[in-house]
Amino acid sequence: MAGLSIHDARKSFGETQVLRGVSIDVADGEFAVIVGPSGCGKSTLLRAVAGLEELSGGRIVIGGTDVTALPPSERGIAMVFQSYALYPHLSVYENMAFALRIAKADKAAIDAAVRGAAAILNIEALLDRKPAALSGGQRQRVAIGRAIVRKPQIFLFDEPLSNLDADLRGRMRYEFAALHKTLGTTTLYVTHDQVEAMTLADRIIVLRDGCIEQVGTPRDLYARPANIFVAQFLGAPKMNIVAATVAEDCRARMSDGRTLALPADAPRLAPGTPLSIGIRPEDIAIGAAPDALSFTVGFVERLGGLATVHLASGNGASLACQLRDDGRLTEGDSVPVTLPPDRLHLFDADGRAIGGAARE
Repeated sequence: MAGLSIHDARKSFGETQVLRGVSIDVADGEFAVIVGPSGCGKSTLLRAVAGLEELSGGRIVIGGTDVTALPPSERGIAMVFQSYALYPHLSVYENMAFALRIAKADKAAIDAAVRGAAAILNIEALLDRKPAALSGGQRQRVAIGRAIVRKPQIFLFDEPLSNLDADLRGRMRYEFAALHKTLGTTTLYVTHDQVEAMTLADRIIVLRDGCIEQVGTPRDLYARPANIFVAQFLGAPKMNIVAATVAEDCRARMSDGRTLALPADAPRLAPGTPLSIGIRPEDIAIGAAPDALSFTVGFVERLGGLATVHLASGNGASLACQLRDDGRLTEGDSVPVTLPPDRLHLFDADGRAIGGAARE
């Protein structure tokens, strides 16, 4: 195993800058996830680490060795692609053994490596089958097994679950976590799915437009988002953002004219200062309370035990609230809504977090 350091990685395609000076350190044995919207540069960065894409500038260091100029075969990495990339004419056993045979490994060592990886992934019964006879989840296990047998210093995963249905993605997330616990290999995993990032990562790297927005543990990023982009990218339903201005007596005035109390630990800002107020849907309370505001139920998404309630005021302010579904709320109901001050996140006019206190 080995750690990974990416120093000031830059990549341009013609006049288009895809990576704008990205620097990341992944510790030995860490499971790091790069997450971001389509086109943010995350797959380009992963391919650069693998040696499949040449950087326009910057360095890549694996296990203390600068590998920036080395070919993929000399970097000590194994990559699992979104498309599995299995040889259709070869059996599962032959697919997993292929790289070792090309490297002229001993036949007994190849057999031991393939059967050992198959045991870890619970695919021993599939070794004689061809890829066409496998389900999507089984093909993904084979692709992972092909990576395992190489005993790489670093695993690279490029959106490996995106071709699977929702139920299988959930099961495979558990298997990825269990696999990392078993092997302990340093892992860099790319996805656009924030659920995968939150459930798998030791640390998350949030990327946007080729730049890092924030790095931290899943809980840190959820509780202490550095800006509105991170706040709304992580979490489903996404964080509510309400435009407001600072009022007197540690309160803020929303765009519909009504005021609400700010957190007790909020920095003192001059009245009239514009800001955005964020609150997670699960932190909104519906029910009579001293500082409650009246909203109208616009739509209720019922999800079994939970419901997402979409609320609107008469002047355009809207919120999404998530709560246990008792079946009593219906469209058109007028309900009292409380935004607890200690659950609020504050952002300045540029969308950057103000204060930084965690809302655990």
